[in-house]
Amino acid sequence: MSKHVFVVSEWLAKEGCEQVLWKQVKKLMALTSEKEKGCVRAHATRQIPHPGAPSKSKYTIILLQEYIDLKAFDIHCASDYVEKAFKDLVENKETGLVADWRCRLFSEAD
Repeated sequence: MSKHVFVVSEWLAKEGCEQVLWKQVKKLMALTSEKEKGCVRAHATRQIPHPGAPSKSKYTIILLQEYIDLKAFDIHCASDYVEKAFKDLVENKETGLVADWRCRLFSEAD
């Protein structure tokens, strides 16, 4: 069984900020893929409607990432560009773009 870690990070933009947030997280995922050898894949995605999936989440931007192990994810979280992005997008209550977010980790291990 693989030690890979799968990350689902869900984001809700503040009103009127979705397009700017979308551009920022796409850049962040591109940097992640480019700079982190422990990252298998990193994608910024948007929720789309489909009759076969009638549920709708309030989180409209979803980041999907896969890392070779938990240590690689920890390295991602500690990287300068991720820390800066989190401070700018989430923690800065005045200029941040994020109204709400959550992050969950998954594994194939038993």
